[in-house]
Amino acid sequence: MDLDPDSIKRDFPRMRGIYLNNASSTPVPFIAIKAVTDFLISYDEYGPDSSASASMLDELLSRARKEVARLINCKEDEIIFTQSTTHAINIVANSLKIGRGDAIVIRDGEHEHPANHYAWLRLRDGRGVMIRTLNIKDEDGSIDVEELKKIVNSEGIRLVALSHVLFNTGLILPVEEVSKVLKDSDRRIHLFVDAAQSVGCMDVDVKRLGCSFMAFPSSKWLCAPPGLGILYCSRDAWDDIEPLYVGGESAFIHDGLCYREMPYMMQAGFRGYALLAGLLASLQYITSIGIAKIRNWDMHLAGMVREELHNHYHDKINLYGPADPNLRSSIVSFNFNDNASDMMVGRVVKDLEREGIIVAERDVLKKKIVRVSPHFFNSEDDIARFLATLKRLLVLTS
Repeated sequence: MDLDPDSIKRDFPRMRGIYLNNASSTPVPFIAIKAVTDFLISYDEYGPDSSASASMLDELLSRARKEVARLINCKEDEIIFTQSTTHAINIVANSLKIGRGDAIVIRDGEHEHPANHYAWLRLRDGRGVMIRTLNIKDEDGSIDVEELKKIVNSEGIRLVALSHVLFNTGLILPVEEVSKVLKDSDRRIHLFVDAAQSVGCMDVDVKRLGCSFMAFPSSKWLCAPPGLGILYCSRDAWDDIEPLYVGGESAFIHDGLCYREMPYMMQAGFRGYALLAGLLASLQYITSIGIAKIRNWDMHLAGMVREELHNHYHDKINLYGPADPNLRSSIVSFNFNDNASDMMVGRVVKDLEREGIIVAERDVLKKKIVRVSPHFFNSEDDIARFLATLKRLLVLTS
């Protein structure tokens, strides 16, 4: 593996233990922390409301947009900065020109992240939009593309919303295949992708995915400060959305209210400039390492966890996610073959934290799971210590 996690660890503040909850939020490297403080110092030195600071903000926005666009392979004016993934999803849901008689397709809510479920459900009550739900084929969260084809051929479908990678099992959904289905339909149907669990830990190309919209946060796999989200909005979809907010940054008066060009018309009131400086630094940092290297290392560590759990605990543990590494992310999820599995999951997660190891408790079809999500700064020794601690805890709880 052409990656040195022990050296990379020195790029981050010293962690008090082992952090394996990167699917929730990642630590921020020193270079991004410094970028935030450097920005704030320079902003004050120039004077926050001065022509010099205004030029600095314009340059920062331009550079950050260029870096994000390069990361996901799109045009710079297709990038909108938001507060979070949830915020970006709500912008699309409430800006899309749809109403009564239109329909959208979403996944079953028992196997979808609430952020990519609730915003779409709200359209049913608020605007009378019909909701069509894709059935879940198995516990991993797979969908049936043939079922989607039948739904798409029905009347009124305007948008399909999917996660790229599932937050609970790490399954990679067949987004490219779905995109082809939508393109083959006899009407224009948009594809929205929640990429919170893919951008930063695997190659994500919006052109290859074929989506109209995509949302992801700064604070997960990108290792940037929390408080920012990114919304990709394809030029092909611009005519089908309208601004959710309006302000002096996004509109002006000229014989009536007029909107600025994209992406500014969708970004009224944005003030996360210091965080944007941190995002830019984090993007430059992880791309200098290489997304392919990060993906390979993350999957190597995930493979260590899966192999140990499968080989030594297969009679005690249910392991989620497909065996084929090409069909999953580095998220590893499991629970227990026990009537009290939910209680054991909660206890194991808390006991691991007492031992200085941070993982997460999540759900798969109303069953509690332990979710482990390593990233490129984690080492083989981190994984070995996690597995040894888990083994000891399982002996104590058996």
